Amino acid sequence: MTPRGIDGKPSLPGIDWSRGLRYAAGNQALYIRFLKRFPEDRNMENLALALSCGDMESAFVCAHTLKGLSMQLGIETLSGPASALCELLRPRNAAVLPQALALCAQLQALHAQVVCAIQQL
Repeated sequence: MTPRGIDGKPSLPGIDWSRGLRYAAGNQALYIRFLKRFPEDRNMENLALALSCGDMESAFVCAHTLKGLSMQLGIETLSGPASALCELLRPRNAAVLPQALALCAQLQALHAQVVCAIQQL
């Protein structure tokens, strides 16, 4: 069972419930449905694959999409690191690949934690 906050909303570490609800126009059922679909999103997986192949363009697109999705859903745990990686990749310069791979590994660990928390809903 998911822990609940004082307001009765699920308490998920690193997720700003209020921000996500604004995205869903205040509709809690809709927001929960959006959150539950987040683990199905393949951008984290595709980002890691693109970086491992040195495909900076695809990596940027995946990082940008992951950043936007996590911001809209209020997943603060991911939105900051995804934003940092997105900005690092924006020039599509292969020289930043080692740093991007390190940031991606950190982001993957955070992503796994978020997915685990969401699956408890």
